[in-house]
Amino acid sequence: MMDTLILIGSKISQDTIHSSLGKPEYSYYFLMKEFVPALQRLGSVIEVKSLDEVDALYDQHSAQGRKVVFLSFSPPQQTPQGLRCPTIPVFAWEFDSIPTEAWGDELCNDWRHVFAESGAAVTLSREAADAVTAVMGDGYPIIALPAPVWDRFQDEGMADARRLNLSERMLRFTGHVIDSPQLGLSADCLVLPPQPAPLPAPVAPLSSQVRWLTTRALFKGWWSEAVAPFLSTRRKAVEAEQAAPQPAKAEPRQVELRGVVYTTVLNPGDHRKNWIDMISAFCWAFHDVADATLVVKMTHHDLESYRVMLMTLLSRLAPFQCRIVVIHGFLADEEYRDLVRHSTYYVNTSVCEGLCLPLMEFLSCGKPAIGPRHTAMLDYLDEDVAFIVGSAPQPASWPHDSRALLRAYLHRLNWESLVTAYRESYATAKRPVDYRRMSEAAERRMREYCSVAQVSGRLGEFLDDQLVSAPGTAKRSLAL
Repeated sequence: MMDTLILIGSKISQDTIHSSLGKPEYSYYFLMKEFVPALQRLGSVIEVKSLDEVDALYDQHSAQGRKVVFLSFSPPQQTPQGLRCPTIPVFAWEFDSIPTEAWGDELCNDWRHVFAESGAAVTLSREAADAVTAVMGDGYPIIALPAPVWDRFQDEGMADARRLNLSERMLRFTGHVIDSPQLGLSADCLVLPPQPAPLPAPVAPLSSQVRWLTTRALFKGWWSEAVAPFLSTRRKAVEAEQAAPQPAKAEPRQVELRGVVYTTVLNPGDHRKNWIDMISAFCWAFHDVADATLVVKMTHHDLESYRVMLMTLLSRLAPFQCRIVVIHGFLADEEYRDLVRHSTYYVNTSVCEGLCLPLMEFLSCGKPAIGPRHTAMLDYLDEDVAFIVGSAPQPASWPHDSRALLRAYLHRLNWESLVTAYRESYATAKRPVDYRRMSEAAERRMREYCSVAQVSGRLGEFLDDQLVSAPGTAKRSLAL
């Protein structure tokens, strides 16, 4: 495929990723970047900024006899249609069924039309591929491929990360930090002290004439008595708000970690990540354990969107001896590698997953995990590399379905099982031989699953098959 031009594109770009953290589809940008090393083994790769650029490049290079394909890293309903360039969606999906209904006057919400138009698709898990095949037929060209993340954690700079380290280590980053021992947490802060109720003033009965005069006076003065003061107050409030100091800018921080460190990376605005259960079970499991720390790296642009909920949760759980460290900010590559290096375990408590890049990254670096076996995690998680959390199916809606109809399943976690997994993992971390066995198994598993060599080989064969025919001939008719 070395003479092939591979165009790639995502709704989020390098210019907008910092301000897009936590917004819908922001993770597709990271997914696209992860695929680049594998794609570069297959041909020339160009990241496009607009759809006009796609067809312009296609016309230019196809006229020279080159094969050109556009990989759209986006959900199927956002995949461009009608391009002259062959277009293949690369998408994550965390449910056992795909949308086969249109709503909101958008035909593309029925994914059958999208897949028929593209003629092929790339997804990230076997469950998602099976869901497409169940609708489009066994002959529909679709392949399940993970993002090839394993190689990024195999350089010499990460060699020391594979050794179990329970001593003090320093995590440095730029951003904001919420550190539970520094907060003075108490549930008493959630309740206002009781205030005596004021006694009602006595009201004398009014004659009809007095009531009329009172009403007339109020009517004549309603603007000056009611509206004008409100406007003045509102104006002062706006002026005060404008003059109020802005939130503190992200600054260089350093956090000292020690003991067994559990880490997770998640979007607090995504209810599927289930971080309330994650934190509550951690505090319950390690109520009296001072050397257990949970580091929560929040991927969101707005600290205030979750701060009150977090502080309320921690206050309700207090007092506890374990430690919760919440990091808010965009970590540079080396800062993120330090986060991986200083961690003992990765924790996932999601009710569904399209892939979970952070979990795969930590496993690739030999960090065992705590997590459930469902959706995309069925492809690479088991008892050899993780402490498995129990779960059970529960009806759910597709995330972009504005009707919120129950058409799929998510997987509700067993909270008690999560507490048990925390405690068992802590005990294993205190036994270096057992921990090393899981660590080596995790790295080996991910090498076989998501190395650049593995992914590029399978993807190259798949794209070769799709580009054999002339542009447009791969599209399938769809009778609805």
